[in-house]
Amino acid sequence: MNPTQISVNLYSQRERLKTPQDFAAGMKRLAEIGFKSVQLSGVDFEMMSEADFVRVCGDSGITITATHLIGTDDLDAPQKCIDRLGKLGVTQDAYAYPAGVNFGEQDSIDRWLVKLEAANQAYKKAGITLSYHNHHLEFIKSRGKTVQQRIFDETTLAFEIDTYWVQAGGESPLTWVKKCAEAGRLPLLHLKDFRIGIDATTGGAVAQFAELGAGGIEFAPIIAAAEANGCLSYIIEQDNAYGRDEFEAAAESFGYLRDNFVR
Repeated sequence: MNPTQISVNLYSQRERLKTPQDFAAGMKRLAEIGFKSVQLSGVDFEMMSEADFVRVCGDSGITITATHLIGTDDLDAPQKCIDRLGKLGVTQDAYAYPAGVNFGEQDSIDRWLVKLEAANQAYKKAGITLSYHNHHLEFIKSRGKTVQQRIFDETTLAFEIDTYWVQAGGESPLTWVKKCAEAGRLPLLHLKDFRIGIDATTGGAVAQFAELGAGGIEFAPIIAAAEANGCLSYIIEQDNAYGRDEFEAAAESFGYLRDNFVR
């Protein structure tokens, strides 16, 4: 893995990036950790112009490797996202979450898959790769398959496999990384670990997000499979740091990748 391929999804630091000043300070701090790129996600895209996002990142030596720009509401008119991506100079976008899609209604899923593929074709014509970012709900069954499998079979989207959420969905992160990578459909990989922790309120056991290397996912074969098949960006994301400084958590995960996988 080249160190420039290690990125961080800004969703992890979203609460610390509310203003242009905060954003600039955040990029400086990420650069000090060693990050060379970010995935623009979880921030207010109206906070600054696209040119200002690029400039502020560049001032800290950071590029924007990808975004989470397109959403369910954009599927009928993806051109506005395509135009914004052009201004950002980004050719990798990911559909982050199926907001508003009724996964209990098969016809709703059917219509949504058709819209996903139509938007994907518009992206392709613009020279942009659209990836699907999974959570655990995609492992609900639909017409005899998981929704995740239907996306793989019935669309030509690429994938941004999220290791934690595949594990939480009851399937193997390695299996899905290999499946998508070997098909040439894994340009982006979301790396987050999975641990069983203690709920601060109830005192009971609960699944938790974890810094890389602090949970139970074995990342060596996952990263090897991704590397062997042209994955472009290994993106650290930790949805919740449970009171820990989010930048410190990202630094720990960055160090894990640097020390174990950078060659």
